[in-house]
Amino acid sequence: MRFLKIFHLAILVIVFSACSSTLSQFSGVDNNIPKMKNIKTIVGVSSVAFEWDMIVDSNIKGYLVYRDSGKGYEEIAHIKNPLTSHYVDTNLIPEKEYSYYFYVLGKDRYSNRSDIVKIKTLYIEPVANLYASNDYSRKVKLLWNPHQNHSISHYLIQRSNNDKNFKTIATIDNRLSAEYFDENLNDASSYSYRIIAVDFLGAPSRPSKIVVAKTKDRPTLNATLRASNDYTDKIELSWNPVSDIADYKIFRASTIDGKYNQIATTSDTKFVDGNKSPDSEYFYKISGVDVSDIESKQSEPVRGSTKALIKAPKITKGYIDNNKARIEWSGSSDAKYYLVYRKSGLFGSSMKFRVDDNYFVDNDMSDDKEYTYYVVAVDEFGTESKKSQEIILQIK
Repeated sequence: MRFLKIFHLAILVIVFSACSSTLSQFSGVDNNIPKMKNIKTIVGVSSVAFEWDMIVDSNIKGYLVYRDSGKGYEEIAHIKNPLTSHYVDTNLIPEKEYSYYFYVLGKDRYSNRSDIVKIKTLYIEPVANLYASNDYSRKVKLLWNPHQNHSISHYLIQRSNNDKNFKTIATIDNRLSAEYFDENLNDASSYSYRIIAVDFLGAPSRPSKIVVAKTKDRPTLNATLRASNDYTDKIELSWNPVSDIADYKIFRASTIDGKYNQIATTSDTKFVDGNKSPDSEYFYKISGVDVSDIESKQSEPVRGSTKALIKAPKITKGYIDNNKARIEWSGSSDAKYYLVYRKSGLFGSSMKFRVDDNYFVDNDMSDDKEYTYYVVAVDEFGTESKKSQEIILQIK
């Protein structure tokens, strides 16, 4: 008997601990107040409707509704109209189990608790036929079938880089809109997508199937870069053409492991890096850019250099012989020919003569006039060496 009293007391404590302040304002249970019976439900995605047999009794003052969503029962509604026989609970989570019970309120007491009513909310079907592209540069195109449920308000576009942590990246505000472009992505990268449809009450659908998309790969630069080493004032670059490449970018550094800065863009397969000092070296790379403006990886570096200037001649003899000037010099093995420069007098005109030997004879001299001579060597590319020392000769 003592055990039963303790048990009933425990039940009463549980009931009142779960009750809100509304129930605590009443004196207790009155067995003469009929409890709610024949509770019927209509379950939706985010709501549930209740209907019960209306109690015709002038002593009835209303109803209390309790709900348990997994954390214990709590009062969710105080219905003050005793003629009411319907109630709708909203803002529920789709596909979630809930339990309910009801009290009938009298003037200062309440009925026994109704039987517990258990429901599970429904779900919205996922978006069907989601498609993701795999052939666009730096963007992905998504297509899907417009949802057949006319209560759909909008779509949530979700993306993940690892198939697990999806984040909403966009909202599509019309049920009939079924296309989305995800832009500013990385080249040659994979992304996972899913779509959630949301109805006008804010209830989400089940996620769609996950689709994986890949942005367009970088173009492959199958080109062999070559750099010249035989000019004194420029470096010529050349490479074989690559299909699907629209333009080439040229990069230059002063050391092989240095920073390569872009110096030019060309659609040709050659480039001249001019205005260089003799006896200099540089390192070059190229990359290819396709019609989608996607850039390939840079090529391996190549070394280009300029030649040192050809050695200047050194005049070894200069004299007048039989009213002719004769000049001799030590030559250079790299010289293709020599140029002898002559100036007559202080303000006279200058002339130059091409010479294939290591000496020059001037047959066109005037008496009592000074002539100044110097010699330069010329290489196979027409580049002149520094000039020799000057020599002054005069017929006397």
